[in-house]
Amino acid sequence: MEFLHVGMKVNDIHKSMAMFRTLFGITWEPVKEYSLTDITLMGMITPCTTLVTHGKTASGFEIEMIQVTAGRTADNLVVGDGEGLTHFGFLVEDVGAAVAKAGKWGLRSVCEYNSEYVDFAFVEGPSLGGPLAQLIHFKQSRKTHFPPAHTAGSPHPQGARRKRKRSSTSLVS
Repeated sequence: MEFLHVGMKVNDIHKSMAMFRTLFGITWEPVKEYSLTDITLMGMITPCTTLVTHGKTASGFEIEMIQVTAGRTADNLVVGDGEGLTHFGFLVEDVGAAVAKAGKWGLRSVCEYNSEYVDFAFVEGPSLGGPLAQLIHFKQSRKTHFPPAHTAGSPHPQGARRKRKRSSTSLVS
């Protein structure tokens, strides 16, 4: 198991990206739009649409930023319609085995998703201290699109406002 990122839910992804870039020097990937029609939340198929980006600090620490534009996500279970830290992401070899192992510690799966590219599950429980844990397995090499480093406070880096519609079978996390 390997740490991947800290995830947060925001209400205006572009405004939040600009603030984190200016104040903390975070370099962001272009924003992508995902429409997931077959994601399970609390045991029910719960379609959702999100805007997602990943940012990195100069030392390589990764932040995932999510804006929910339709439906509900696992992040809503933590902060409702508000904003805030929602999860820690971990790379695993087998999501099912990782969820079973987490279950032995009293954690339960609250969200599952499978595609040709990635499988993930979110688990919750009081021992996590509030945020969820996202267990992620990439079936192919992870696709990242971090732009070259730029000056903190500069306008959006190349393509940062570009949105790409993705089907539920081509999720990039």
